[in-house]
Amino acid sequence: MREPFLKRGPFLKRRPFAILAAGAVSAAVFAASGLAIVAGQAEAQDVVVEPAGPWACEPPDFDAGPAPMLGPVELRLVAGMLLAAQETVLGIRPDQAEAWRDYAGALVAMVPSGDRVERWLAPEGRAKAEAFDLVQDVADAAIERADKAKRLKQSVDVLKATLTPEQMALVAKTQARLVERVARLIEWQRGESFGAPL
Repeated sequence: MREPFLKRGPFLKRRPFAILAAGAVSAAVFAASGLAIVAGQAEAQDVVVEPAGPWACEPPDFDAGPAPMLGPVELRLVAGMLLAAQETVLGIRPDQAEAWRDYAGALVAMVPSGDRVERWLAPEGRAKAEAFDLVQDVADAAIERADKAKRLKQSVDVLKATLTPEQMALVAKTQARLVERVARLIEWQRGESFGAPL
């Protein structure tokens, strides 16, 4: 009585390449059959079949409309939550709380309020605009941002003098991770290879 094919050890030992070749041929035939079916359906429906690109495994694009954007209030809330988490991780003590609050407030104030943009988004606001109002708004916004940046810089100087060396080291470590993620995001947007997912 002959042994089943899979139990024939000598065949498997002597012919691994034959098995691989048979698998490759089967895969090729299966792929060719699938392409033929797709091509036949496309021809019947007058659909142009385009070659698969590098992202062929991803689902096809679809128009889902614009993604929801965070407004100034939501952005400030997100910044506040992140700062609260960082305060907990750093272990801010009561004697450091005032310096931390000044820093956190100055940082959140850097988030654009959107007040100046709203004027130009509303039709009645645009109708009331006079000559050079847009340029003046841009200049005023830059001046206000510069003042807020100075306040932030001053609060950072005070905070650095308040934190312990261990807290400063933890801030530096967190900063390094943040910079790395931002750099990877920029490389991804430029189409460069960053070696690992975010």
